[in-house]
Amino acid sequence: MATTALCCTSLAVAQNDENLNTDRPDQSEGVYTLPKGQFQIENGLVFSKEESSDNLMLRYGLITNTELRLEADFDLRTPDFSSTTFSIKQRLYESEQRYIPSVGLIGYGQYSKTDAKTYTFDACLAFESSLTDQLSLAYSARSSEQFKNLDVTAQVNYAPNNKLWSFVEYYASYNGMRAPEHNINAGIAYLLKPNFQIDLSGGRTLWQPEPQYFVGVGIGYLFI
Repeated sequence: MATTALCCTSLAVAQNDENLNTDRPDQSEGVYTLPKGQFQIENGLVFSKEESSDNLMLRYGLITNTELRLEADFDLRTPDFSSTTFSIKQRLYESEQRYIPSVGLIGYGQYSKTDAKTYTFDACLAFESSLTDQLSLAYSARSSEQFKNLDVTAQVNYAPNNKLWSFVEYYASYNGMRAPEHNINAGIAYLLKPNFQIDLSGGRTLWQPEPQYFVGVGIGYLFI
C-alpha cells in the first residue's frame, strides 16, 4: 500500500438508496454496495512531497449486494496512468444490530506499470459496526502485491447529521521481509446534495525519521 494513496472506503452511516455512499476519502474498504442498476463516480486528488495523483473510481450495482468497480490512478507529474484495478465487491452480511459487524468481500485484479509484477490479484475482508447513532467503526484486512503484503486498517467515524461525517484512521502494511509501514489520517465529507459529496483529508506516516505528509480533496456523484 502506498503511504500517500487514498484507497477508497465507505461511509459507515446508514443511508437510504437515494443517498450517496462513497468509498472515499479514507483507506478502509466499506461493505456498502450500490443497488442494482445504479452508477456512481468518485474522484480525488492526492498531493505529497513525493507524488501527485488523480484517483478515479467508477462503480455499478450489478445485482443485489454485488457491485462492479473500475479504478484508475493517474500520475500528475509524469503525466501517465500508473495503475488500473478492476474489482468486485460482495456484501456478505448486513447487520441490523449494534456492535455486530456487517461484512463485505472484495476481489481485485490490477495492472500496474510501476510495481514489480505487472498483473496482480488480491482480496479484502471489510467490516463495519455501529457503536451509537453517531459513531461507527470500520476495519479491514487486505492483501496486496499478489498476497505478498497484509494491509490492515481501523477507523472511527463520527456523523453528527445525515450530511456531514468525519473519521480518524490508522492503517499499516506488513511484510515479513521488511519493517511495517504505519500511517494515520483523518478527514471530513459533506453532502451538498443527497447525490453529491465533497471531501477533504490528510495524513502522515508514523515512526519514521522523515515523516511523509499528504493532503487530498475529492468528490462523489451518484446518478439517480
